[in-house]
Amino acid sequence: MKSYIFVDYKEKAFGKIVDNKLFEFKFYSPYLFNIYRAKVVNKIDSINAYFLLYDDGKKAFLKSNKKFKIGDNVICQIIKEEFDDKLATMSANFRIENEDYYLYRFKNKGFPKLKKGRKKNFENYNKLLELKEKLINEENFTPSPKLLKTYNEFDLYCEKNKDLELVELDIKNNKIISDSIKNIKEKKIYKGDLSIIINDLETLCFIDVNSSKKKSTMDKDDFYYKVNEDLIDFIFYNLNLRNIGGMVVIDFLKSSKNDQLIDKINENIKKYFDTYEIYGFTNMGLFELSIKRRGESLYKKLKEKELI
Repeated sequence: MKSYIFVDYKEKAFGKIVDNKLFEFKFYSPYLFNIYRAKVVNKIDSINAYFLLYDDGKKAFLKSNKKFKIGDNVICQIIKEEFDDKLATMSANFRIENEDYYLYRFKNKGFPKLKKGRKKNFENYNKLLELKEKLINEENFTPSPKLLKTYNEFDLYCEKNKDLELVELDIKNNKIISDSIKNIKEKKIYKGDLSIIINDLETLCFIDVNSSKKKSTMDKDDFYYKVNEDLIDFIFYNLNLRNIGGMVVIDFLKSSKNDQLIDKINENIKKYFDTYEIYGFTNMGLFELSIKRRGESLYKKLKEKELI
């Protein structure tokens, strides 16, 4: 199975293709989560607020209990992008990470925390501590402003998938990606003769399972169970690709064997999501679960970028 990650620098898009199938698709900001040596250019003492110059002509807003003077250097991380007429928001409590640990400047007494599912790695633990001290010491140098470390989502994704080849491509002219974007526009998605309907609503996502035109000589109860089982991976693949989270309700075909699906669901959902909770079947036969949200859905992002 051939896997690689891709990037379109023009569209600020990246993701992963596995066995000629789009597995993940995301957009990134070249500024979000970057760490800068910024300069205080104005302040509001009454609310402990500061205005920082962090790049050529770019200003951001910072609230901090630490007192700064105009002209001071501050090591800060962008935690919210500028939007319309609102400045970007920065935090002095920067977060750095590697594949095994993450570390905040002020939280957890300043020590790295092991990431979920990772094993202790003495070398990576010390690397984060060294990077933290290096960044803090940058307050003593000039010139300001200065970009100290890029930490946008694409950088972190490359680090996480460093064993895979990185391919630069044009998402508008790549068949695998353009075909997937066309499917994301549709609510009804086909897998051979089977299909699912995804209704991503404001408060929950409702998924309807259909056998479509598929015929079988099997017992009806067994046939419906087999259809449900065959679509489990397809459902979670599409939820992951579309970046859909929150409350999810699945209306599987009615079968007396549906309780057997839970093991299959647990097995497949782990391939796509780290944080989720399974509640099981209701008295009406609907399957309920929740998935931790990871920002806006891909559909909304594609509309914002005018790609659909």
